[in-house]
Amino acid sequence: MKTILITGSSRGIGRAIAVLAHKKGYKVIIHGRTDSQGLRQLQKELEGSVSTFFDIANKSATHEAISKLIAEVGTIDVLVNNAGIARNFLKNVSEVDDDKALEEYKVNVLGTLHCIQAVLPKMLEVGDGSVINISSIKGYSNLATMSTLTYASTKAGIISITKALAKVYPTVRFNVVAPGYVETDQVNDWNQDTFDRINNGTVLGRIAKPDEIAPLVMFLASDSARYITGSEFLADGGYSIKGK
Repeated sequence: MKTILITGSSRGIGRAIAVLAHKKGYKVIIHGRTDSQGLRQLQKELEGSVSTFFDIANKSATHEAISKLIAEVGTIDVLVNNAGIARNFLKNVSEVDDDKALEEYKVNVLGTLHCIQAVLPKMLEVGDGSVINISSIKGYSNLATMSTLTYASTKAGIISITKALAKVYPTVRFNVVAPGYVETDQVNDWNQDTFDRINNGTVLGRIAKPDEIAPLVMFLASDSARYITGSEFLADGGYSIKGK
């Protein structure tokens, strides 16, 4: 049985990945920044799963927690770096809040790196492993927008990190999934005009559900994708080819 760790899995895309991984027979480690009700409920639903909570932006806390997990369950065969935040929402560049931008960078970029640093030595020791980093359509230069300017830069960074690491560590596969607009908590504040604009800008005419992103992630985690590394996969319902 392979073991998978999914960061930020108490809700949204991470939760959907955890549920699908469990169905596929993985030993699932679910994660949250805190010991939330959502995390506890998911652990109850996924029999045999392990829950953990730590702040991925905190390097020492992340390394300590993952070290304990590896001691408990053995090798973490698959790491899904899903946890991420968006803090700056802008109308013009003068509105950038440095503290919020730094928080985005610490979680989205450094948090991703902290988790990779913690699982990689064991993966290299066994000569196998899969890391899937979750980016965003905002990480692509032609799809970046002013409203998510600093967030977009962190998601572009995740794509770059993925490719760089894939070149250096050939026995571990590194790939990135960049979802488009997905029904998560981040869309709760959208008004109807925003929904209409996004839906109309998507070839499929709607935003995605989290469980429509999870199968792509789990394919990349599987042995069926053993010849795929350093690649990026855009799952946006055709938004990138239709318009913004």
